[in-house]
Amino acid sequence: MNNLNYTAKQIAEICDGKLIKDNGKTVKKVCIDSRKVEKDDLFVALIGETHDAHKFVNSSIQQGAAAVLVSSDELGDTLDAAVIKVSDTLTALQKLAQARRKELNSFFVAVTGSNGKTTTRSMITHILSGFAQCSTTTGNLNNHIGLPLTILGIDTESKYSVLEMGMNHPGEIRTLCSIATPDAAVISNVGPAHIGILGSLENIAKAKSEILEQLKPGSKVALPGDSEYIDLLKKVASKADYSTFGEKENNDYRITELNMRAESVDFVLVTPVGKKKVELNLAGHHNAFNAAAALTICHKIGCDLDKSIERLKTFVPVGARMERVNKDGVEILLDCYNANPASMQEALRYLSICKGKKIAVLGDMRELGTMSDELHRKLGQQAASSGLDLLVCVGECVKNTVDAAIDSGMEPNSVILVNSCEDTADLLKGQLKKGVTVLFKASRGLHFEKIVHALWPDLKMDLH
Repeated sequence: MNNLNYTAKQIAEICDGKLIKDNGKTVKKVCIDSRKVEKDDLFVALIGETHDAHKFVNSSIQQGAAAVLVSSDELGDTLDAAVIKVSDTLTALQKLAQARRKELNSFFVAVTGSNGKTTTRSMITHILSGFAQCSTTTGNLNNHIGLPLTILGIDTESKYSVLEMGMNHPGEIRTLCSIATPDAAVISNVGPAHIGILGSLENIAKAKSEILEQLKPGSKVALPGDSEYIDLLKKVASKADYSTFGEKENNDYRITELNMRAESVDFVLVTPVGKKKVELNLAGHHNAFNAAAALTICHKIGCDLDKSIERLKTFVPVGARMERVNKDGVEILLDCYNANPASMQEALRYLSICKGKKIAVLGDMRELGTMSDELHRKLGQQAASSGLDLLVCVGECVKNTVDAAIDSGMEPNSVILVNSCEDTADLLKGQLKKGVTVLFKASRGLHFEKIVHALWPDLKMDLH
């Protein structure tokens, strides 16, 4: 059961708020979307950059909210709901999650990384679910709003809880950890995602290392041993019980004998308890690293390694993250959720081993700042070396990708720059024949799902 069973008075005390009105009801769960409010919910009226949820307080009550958490006096008719007033509803939501965290007996595993954190988090959850009840982050609830909501929704019977932590500014993960107080932590990798905001790879490594700062001495940690910033990460984790994973010789959990195929990947993991064969029913060099990270932390927190490896055989990829779909003989690689230089490289590496005609549909990578032109040119060089038959680039920044791909040897008529998703779909209709493999990858803001929906209206995409 995940019922909170908080009274309005308790909520006011936890959030340092004022109980304006009480109705004697007990809150069962928390909601921030008035359209999704159910009976006995607490509706939290958040104020964002473009919207103020106080406008929907009354509609949330009409849908059954038992209480509302607000920061405004101008509420109008609040019917019979309890009203708790605070100075800042987001801070109050976070305080409520902190209080709930202290009540839960669940073992919390925190996961971050520049690439693959969602897949790694999902792999860890899949493994742990084979040993005991496990709760986890749902959708993209991995930020200062989503993480508190995740904690407030954790089942009281869960032995494990796996939380994803995202960031694009320094200090964000530190704040998330102050709410979640994790018992163990994983950094999947350090790459140039958000480098335009953070300024350098070293700053990204420092921001990721915040997940290690508040751990208790002896806490279990998995670190990316191949990273050039591993010494920085080890220093921050010096009081923890950490192990490294990766391909380099000195890793505690070392990937060897890696075999990539179009449908799967397998490798031998050299571990403190011997060599283990790992087989995944999903493809990609990067997924071997995600699996190694997941196996490292699960083994360190006490899970049988052989059983964990067996569990991973039944893991399926997270929606729209290198998801493979066959439609009328066309192999579709859906990776439309996000993109950065490292994940683009891995996607092209995978596409290069696929059989038949290969088409890459690539869009702008966002948040690269002054390095954008250089990194988009590098993407063009990588595309040219990937054995592509057709490269379609969508957006503004990828003009550099087009130029670099042609400069690196691709035929000009096999590299096309397109302005919109609609034009891209029209262009591809004559190209997508049986035996073709097509990759769709771009930053989320380009909405590549529009291209996919235009080409295959009945193909559902889960962009969580």
